[in-house]
Amino acid sequence: MSGLLDKANTSKTESESAQATVVAQRVSAATQQPTTLVTASAGGPDIPLYLTIAGWITIFIGGLLALQGGGMGILVVLAVLVVGTGLLVQSERMADREMNTIKLGISIFIAVLVAAGPYAAFYLVPADTSMALTEINVSEESDELTFYVRGSFDSASATITLDGESLWSDTLQLNNDRAKFKAPLAAFFAGNAQDYRLASMNEYIIEVSSDDGQSKTAEITPALLNREVLNSGARISEVLRTQTSGGGSSATTTTTVEGVIVESIMGLFAPGENAQDNGEHSMTNLALTPVASDYTVQLLVKKGSTTEYSSPLVEVNGLDATWTSSVDGAKSGKTNGWLGLPGTAMDNWAGGSGATEFLDKDSFYDGAGCYTFEIVITNEFYAGMTDTDSDATGITVSSNSWALDFDGENDERTMEVC
Repeated sequence: MSGLLDKANTSKTESESAQATVVAQRVSAATQQPTTLVTASAGGPDIPLYLTIAGWITIFIGGLLALQGGGMGILVVLAVLVVGTGLLVQSERMADREMNTIKLGISIFIAVLVAAGPYAAFYLVPADTSMALTEINVSEESDELTFYVRGSFDSASATITLDGESLWSDTLQLNNDRAKFKAPLAAFFAGNAQDYRLASMNEYIIEVSSDDGQSKTAEITPALLNREVLNSGARISEVLRTQTSGGGSSATTTTTVEGVIVESIMGLFAPGENAQDNGEHSMTNLALTPVASDYTVQLLVKKGSTTEYSSPLVEVNGLDATWTSSVDGAKSGKTNGWLGLPGTAMDNWAGGSGATEFLDKDSFYDGAGCYTFEIVITNEFYAGMTDTDSDATGITVSSNSWALDFDGENDERTMEVC
């Protein structure tokens, strides 16, 4: 009996020893495996980190695509969102720790918010605020008023009105949730929006309506529709040439008038501004309201009723004036101040600057008398241009007259107003 007990005890002891050995091996394997992973991670690239960065970059791109609205379909945005969140999930799985489901859930929520938020906002915003009328400008190159209509509808109709009267209208289909309207200035311009004091004269209104019943109105910025030059003026200054003849005590110095420099100012200013003695004009730059538009400028010099000189045409586009000088080729200038007009000679004599273009006296001077310097403005856009019953021509003329005597002494050449 005791022998059987001893065998049973021995067998029990061996079984317990075997179980202890298996447990020890499992514990050893469990403790050694993380060490091996950490070592590999430390020696190689941090792939989970790269996946996390790639995931957020993808989600950010999805957000940008969502902001495009109709430019990118929602299926495209969702596909980008799925790729981004997939990268985040894979990053969490490969990390050397237990998956943090709370952190992963928050990340996915933020991803959905970033990428799909613009679409959600679009559908949550009331329909009557989804129309926008923006970027109202004038193109000087094409002479058009341009503006954008934006929204989620299919088509929009736009009208430009003045005092309740429709001057122009058009209807366009929207592409990528927007339409660009182009209204030729010649189709609706009916006079400047402001006077020289910048007081309102004409209020041009854009009215837009969509095919789903939305509407929007906006006033066109008045300065954009000051297109007609109504005022101009001229001033002149003598061009003198000093010469010395002989030598020593017998040397003589003479000063002669070779001609005049003619300058003009144009735009909007008080009608009371006028010519003054000594070839001056009461106009100052500070009182000028420049007009950016399309028109031509020409100088006429008259003695009595006889035209003694006509200058080449100066063409203005916006504020840029260009012309071809008979003595100096292509020339240009700005119309937001005094502009030197074309001449017929250069002061390229000894002692001259060689760079000043002026109107030589032989081109217009016919003895002492009263000379009128007319500035002729021909506007392309003017009040009444769209009215078939109007007799308006867009031409304005300013007359500036001075008494000239180029043969007189210096103190006699006062160029008084005449």
